[in-house]
Amino acid sequence: MDRFLSGNEYVLRPTQTIQSRTDLRGVITFVNRTLTEVSGYSREELVGAPHSLLRHPQIPRTIYYVMWETIKAEREFYGYVNNRAKNGDNYWVIAYIAPHYGSDKMLDGFSSVRRAPLRERIPEWTDIYDQLNQVEAKYPRKDQCVAGKDWLGNYLHKRTPYTDLTQYVLSGL
Repeated sequence: MDRFLSGNEYVLRPTQTIQSRTDLRGVITFVNRTLTEVSGYSREELVGAPHSLLRHPQIPRTIYYVMWETIKAEREFYGYVNNRAKNGDNYWVIAYIAPHYGSDKMLDGFSSVRRAPLRERIPEWTDIYDQLNQVEAKYPRKDQCVAGKDWLGNYLHKRTPYTDLTQYVLSGL
């Protein structure tokens, strides 16, 4: 089901922290109250739903590809992400996603903590994502993420000492 975009932005306060946990497939298993308040979804609507429910269409597929590649390798991921609330509003976050291990010490999912981003960095990330969406549009769906990842690595390497998205995000915090 396509959901509309309202064109309104919810701006997180510096004191707000959004938390969630998913299983290995990205199905939500835990949310905190802040996520329900910001997203407009109830706990019952979120738990059991794919985390992609909150995905904003502006964010390129490549970013999620890089995120999944990183966290499935049991490494931490940081990224600027624009999410979509139930009412169509958007809200920017800096997302931190880490592996979550069960009592048996086996990977059983992923934990995410999101907080207010640095507002002055949002135009930069909007521009990067716009360019990345243009790159993806040039390729068939099956090739978009690989092409996008190559473009992103080259983009970061030309402008920064980093070729890794997480390193670049952390460098600006």
